[in-house]
Amino acid sequence: MAGYVIAQYRVTNPEGMQEYAGKVLPTLQAHGAEVVVVDHGATVLEGDTPPTTIVLKFPSVEAASAWYNSPEYSAIKHLRIDNSDMARMVVAKGFSPPV
Repeated sequence: MAGYVIAQYRVTNPEGMQEYAGKVLPTLQAHGAEVVVVDHGATVLEGDTPPTTIVLKFPSVEAASAWYNSPEYSAIKHLRIDNSDMARMVVAKGFSPPV
């Protein structure tokens, strides 16, 4: 079953975040991820949510966790952390309705 990483944050340094964006894609591809959503102006329907929303689809929750904990991603995630705030990131299982 697919695993989804949902990340939300507010960019505080666009130039620094551009460096992150340029380096993160190969780490995602190496783990079979598909970028589903990149929205820097998501409409908040409820709650206090940062404006940027990213949704990544992985083959499984395990693949998503392997990506997040990989040496390649660990080497660059500081670029996201250092250039954003209000950050949250979760991994969730996909849903298959009962038959």
